[in-house]
Amino acid sequence: MRSDLGSQLRRTTETVEANLGHGDQVHAPRPIDHLAAFRSRSAATAAGEELTAAGYRVDGLYRRLFTVWLEFSAMTAVDHGTAAAFTREVVGIVDRHGGRYDGWGGFLVPPGGAEGTSSTS
Repeated sequence: MRSDLGSQLRRTTETVEANLGHGDQVHAPRPIDHLAAFRSRSAATAAGEELTAAGYRVDGLYRRLFTVWLEFSAMTAVDHGTAAAFTREVVGIVDRHGGRYDGWGGFLVPPGGAEGTSSTS
């Protein structure tokens, strides 16, 4: 059930480019939501503990059919370097626990700082 890091990094790059195209102030921190899938609650819980230690907040843990979904978030910028770094970090943690990273999303920050529409990778 492992994540494809290369694919996730491509999606991250595409999302950052799309955000820039919408005028997003990508260096401005904002809440970013993440989602990962696991086969067991114990694996999802262990990943959540490691993510919490890395500075993320666990927002939800629920089962849907044969998959346990872990929702987590962090306040961060989404410029190319920062987004690639958190993607690598999260994929590494999720993979260590046998999960699959589903991506990230958040609101755009337009010039002037108010949050606007959302984007996802």
